[in-house]
Amino acid sequence: MSTTTSPQQVDPKDPSNYQGEEMTLIDHLAELRNRLIKVSIAVVLGMVFAFVFIRDIIQALADIVPQYRLQAIDPTETFSTYMKVAFVCGLGIAMPLIVYQLFAFVSPGLTSKERGYIIRALPFVMIMFVCGVAFGYFLALPPAITFLFGLGGSEIEKNPRISTYANFVINLLLWLGVAFETPVLVYMLIKTNLVTHRKLAGLRRYAVIVILIAAAIITPTPDPGNLMIVAIPMYLLFELGLILGRFF
Repeated sequence: MSTTTSPQQVDPKDPSNYQGEEMTLIDHLAELRNRLIKVSIAVVLGMVFAFVFIRDIIQALADIVPQYRLQAIDPTETFSTYMKVAFVCGLGIAMPLIVYQLFAFVSPGLTSKERGYIIRALPFVMIMFVCGVAFGYFLALPPAITFLFGLGGSEIEKNPRISTYANFVINLLLWLGVAFETPVLVYMLIKTNLVTHRKLAGLRRYAVIVILIAAAIITPTPDPGNLMIVAIPMYLLFELGLILGRFF
């Protein structure tokens, strides 16, 4: 006599079992548009806030190389540089919302418990971004810029343009801030069941290659020392994300 096992009953009223409604392509595009609008508004507001302190921000960037005097050649160069720096600062300020909207879009079936994990992680998105910017400002940029400006010797006069210099520095700080989001993103990927801890742990050898490539792109110099300054913390942050996802 054979017996059959009835499938496990799922309580539809339990919010932890919610998997989201099926959406059409038009629905997905509409949702993407709405999330992009929210992100754009947040970036603009952050940009406006940063523009209030733009002269202080530019001065802080110039203080990295106080021995050189920045110069503006074109009439609109200073204004366009201010806008570019304010925009990148706006991206940094809006980073928690950007990360949340990204996860909410790619995982519409998140349960209430998984959404709770993401919301609790959002403050650390900003904290780690600020840590990445501080790491670049105090540790990565000074030796890199000293190396670059030291090329050619004293016979070459070096007075960098404000647009070129600010674009170089602000982009490096932005990508270092994004790179420092690694442990938070790994934690969120694991806790939302988008990937397992065991799967990520098994990809360590590939993670090392990706991190070295990313560090080579972020680092503005071919100096191996500067490359390791960026690559080693990035790998340690990846391991930190695995630890957080496993034990917390």
